[in-house]
Amino acid sequence: MIAQIVNETKNAVLATIKGADDVLSALRGAVKNQLTGVATDVSNMAVSGVQAVTDVVTGSVQAAAEAGTDVGKAAVSVVEEAVASASGLGVSTADATAAAVKGAIKAARTVGQETVGTVSGALQSVASIPREVLEAALKGDD
Repeated sequence: MIAQIVNETKNAVLATIKGADDVLSALRGAVKNQLTGVATDVSNMAVSGVQAVTDVVTGSVQAAAEAGTDVGKAAVSVVEEAVASASGLGVSTADATAAAVKGAIKAARTVGQETVGTVSGALQSVASIPREVLEAALKGDD
């Protein structure tokens, strides 16, 4: 089920951002739509709201990288929108932040170590992301 959410999100986000004039705004809208859609389905799936945030962020960052978007800026936009939209899943801001950062780092790892550095560096610049949350995601801690 988890891979399904990641792949569906990746495909939907790719379709949304390809050819968009303002890729980051399109990306934020796609993330919000995906989380809203997942929120209506979570009760029917064996997936928690926290896991849904991780999966949507993972698929979104993978799509941004595949589309050739600045993956650092994309990761920041995706994480910020996921955290803002997570309340619809009943996920606290702290849990959503940790899940979103985990998803962004997970996606970066699928692209390559250089991308992990780019995403990590970009996320470090976001004041609302506690350093320990980022470090735990980089270590692979849950």
